[in-house]
This record gives sequence, structure tokens and C-alpha cells, in this order.
Amino acid sequence: MSTNRPPARVGARLLPVGSFRGVPLYFAPSWVLIATLITITYHGIVYDLVDGIGQPMSYLVAFAFAVLLALSVLAHELGHTAVSLALGQPVNRVVIFLLGGVSEIEGEIRRPRDEFLISLAGPLVSLALAGGAWAGYSVTTDATVLSVLLALLMWSNLVVAVFNLLPGLPLDGGRALRAGVWGATRSRLTGTRVAAWCGRIVAVLVAGASVLLNVDGFNWSLGTAVFGLALGAFIWIAATQSLRVAEMQQRLPSLSMQRLLRPGLLVHADLPVSEAIRRAGEVRAGGLVVVDSANNPQAIVDESRIGAIPPERRPWVPVGDVARPIEPGLVLGVDLTGDALLAALRTTPAHEYLVVDRDGTPAGILSSKDLLAELTRPAA
Repeated sequence: MSTNRPPARVGARLLPVGSFRGVPLYFAPSWVLIATLITITYHGIVYDLVDGIGQPMSYLVAFAFAVLLALSVLAHELGHTAVSLALGQPVNRVVIFLLGGVSEIEGEIRRPRDEFLISLAGPLVSLALAGGAWAGYSVTTDATVLSVLLALLMWSNLVVAVFNLLPGLPLDGGRALRAGVWGATRSRLTGTRVAAWCGRIVAVLVAGASVLLNVDGFNWSLGTAVFGLALGAFIWIAATQSLRVAEMQQRLPSLSMQRLLRPGLLVHADLPVSEAIRRAGEVRAGGLVVVDSANNPQAIVDESRIGAIPPERRPWVPVGDVARPIEPGLVLGVDLTGDALLAALRTTPAHEYLVVDRDGTPAGILSSKDLLAELTRPAA
């Protein structure tokens, strides 16, 4: 599975296992859970199929299968990574976790053809692994550890390939579907909408199958059913997130600082919070800027910190105590729009920003809350 994400900080919990063409590879601790589930689930299969094997050894072989399956998933993700890099699309990292793996592609893929090729690379690797396992199985002696491992790898890689080709985001088949709709309509957003809704349908089917098959008459374990429900929930959430991100990106070009601008009120640091709120209400100001004796901006009052002060204490708290000193990143130009505006906020995260005109005089306040509301408002 591949996904488009901004560069992410490497979590301390991730276990580095190497790199591929400069892309770091990690295993998440949650992989231990799925490895344990596979070991418990498959030891009985190994015990039944391998002649003369004991119970302890069957657990060891089942665990070996869990490790080989994780390496197969890693190879699947490296397929995405290799094609992405070949097409000039950087990859931040590859992570193997509880529900599979993910190749975190930096930024948005620029062409539907590239997305189509990247999405299919992983399933093709899984199919190649399944074919290789089948070729090895066909020349090994039956009922041996090697033959059983090869058979399990053949079927598991086949399942990984087929499952990932289901036409719904965030699965590879969903990305291929998005690429097709994108190419036909010339709209990435339309492609994402179609693929995300298909992803939600896939999620419901996966979760429903996990429940319906966990009944008498089916050889279906409770652990496998729980895993299926978790997988369905993951697909639903990821599909919904893909849709929201696409809609946000669609709105970026229309973002305008002047439309988001709140009028600001200039106050001195020793003014009580209660009086500052009263004055702001009179002039309908949307933010407070602390100035010095020459009316030069020195700090921005944090709205969330004011909200945390009990009303009875506000007459005794000066606004300077709930203000953040102005840093270079907290001063934004009134002409910022679109990607440039969003990039400026990412550089210095804050609740409020001072907006200045071209001559440097204060023009008002930008609230990150207003920006988020604009980006996440329901589509028309």
C-alpha cells in the first residue's frame, strides 16, 4: 500500500531495519501483535501437515512463516518505492505495521499515469513472490517444513496481491481506480471521490465478512475475525481521510488572507484581560495585539489561554501574561494566498498570527481555527 504524506518525524518506537536506495525502512511494534496471532493460528496447520513435527517446533515454524510474510509485505512496499523513485517521486520511509505496510510518498503524484504504475508495482511483486513460492513448492518433498512454508507463502502472497487490487482507497486497486478516473475526467478530486467511496464499500464488505464467517460451519477463528474488523475500520478511516485531504487541497488555491483576516485591537500589556475583552467586543475585534508605548506590536494574545482563565480572575490578569511574543514566523503578509499561506503556518504553528500590510503596519489577526474551518467546511 502506498500513500501520499508530508515528511513525518520518525517515531522513537519504530525499529529501523535498513534502507533501500536511501529510503529508511522500519518495523512498528504493532507488528509483534500480528506475528503472535499468525504464530498461534498457524502452528496447528503446521503440526497437521508436517510429518513427525512436535508441538514446540510447529510454533517455531509458524513464527518463521510470520517473519517471511512480513518480509514479503516489505518486498511489496519496496515495489512501490522502486517505481516511485524511478519516476522522480521521493519516498519518505517504508513502515511495516499491524495491518500490513505503507510506503509514504512525499507530496502529491503529478500524473495519473505515474499513480497507476506506482499502485500496481506492489501487487506485481506479491504475484511474483507467489509464483516463486509455487515453483519451489512444486519441486520439494510433500509434508516437509520447507514444502509447508512455501505453500503458505504462495497462498499468502496471492491473497496480499488480490486483496490490494480491490478497487477502493487506500488499497493499491483504489489508487489505480483513482488514476483511471483522474485520467478520464482530468480531475484528481473526482478520482479521489470515486475511489474513496469504493474504499468505504470495501471496508464494509471486509468487516461484514469477518463477522458472518465467524459462525458455526466455518473454520474461522475469533482472532482472525477481530483482525478483519480492524482492517475494515482502517480502510474506512483511510478512505475518508483521503477524501478530506483531496478536498482540502482543492480549496488551497482559493485561500485568501484578506478573506480570513480578523480585525485586531491594539492594547498595552498591563491592561486587564476583562477590560481587553470588553473593548474588543465594542469594536468587534477578532484578536488582541500587545503594543509598546510607541504602538509597535510586541506580542499576540492567545485566545485559548484567555479561555482558560476563570471569569472572576480576568480583572486581575494582565493581557501580557496570556500573550505570545512576536517571532518572525508569527508575522504574515496580507497578500499571502494558497500554498504559500499554508506553508507559512506550517513553519511556525500557532493559534493566532499578526497580519501586516505591505508597509509593515498591523492589518489584523489570522486565527488558525478560521483557516481550518475554511479547509474542512462541507463541500458544496
